[in-house]
Amino acid sequence: MDVDLDSSGWISAIAMIGTNKAVSVIMMVVAAFFTATAALSIVLLKMVHSHYRRTGASFQKAQQEFSQGVLTNRTFQSAAANAASTAAQSSMQRN
Repeated sequence: MDVDLDSSGWISAIAMIGTNKAVSVIMMVVAAFFTATAALSIVLLKMVHSHYRRTGASFQKAQQEFSQGVLTNRTFQSAAANAASTAAQSSMQRN
C-alpha cells in the first residue's frame, strides 16, 4: 500500500475508501477540520473587513498611526538599533 502521508484532502480520503475504510474515515475527519478552518477564516476576514469599513479607517490613517506610534517608540528604536548593530558586526566579522 503506497500512501502519501501529506495527503489529507477530500479527494485523497474518497480515493482511500476502497483500500482502507478506517484510514479513509480518519482522513475525512481531518479534511472536515481543514474545511471548517478555511470557512471560519473567510468569515473572520469578512468580519474584520466590515469592521474596518464601519470605522472609516483608511490606509493613509493606518500609515500615519504606524509612523506616529511605532517609529517614535523608544523600545522599537533601541531594538532596531541593536539589530542593525548586530547585523553590521556579524557582517564585518565574516569579511
